[in-house]
Amino acid sequence: MTVLTVQGGTPRQAQSQEPDVVEELLQLDTQAALLAARKKIVGPLDVPGPVVTHGTENILLAIYGVGPSLSAEVLIDAEPHIFKNKHSQAISGRSVAYTLERIDPPCIHLKRHEHSETLCLGQIFP
Repeated sequence: MTVLTVQGGTPRQAQSQEPDVVEELLQLDTQAALLAARKKIVGPLDVPGPVVTHGTENILLAIYGVGPSLSAEVLIDAEPHIFKNKHSQAISGRSVAYTLERIDPPCIHLKRHEHSETLCLGQIFP
């Protein structure tokens, strides 16, 4: 989008926002939502860096999307991860030990080595 401004009687083109700015704002909003979800699950974050909890349970925070474009947000070892349908590895997060088998709302199926784990919204199944 180009905007014309008049300065001193001469029309000038004003720079419109670059697409990078919008993308950066969306990323910041996503990070803030993940941080808020993590705070809700594990409590306030007094120390910067990864959250440390006493339990080793993985927690499914959310499943969202439509049809084959589903995504799942999971706390794995208290670290947020995002899995997308049709991608076996997490698209965000540090752990590569878990792979996604499938997203089947309200549950997701993860695999670590030969061990399968099913996480459902509000509950955990071994």
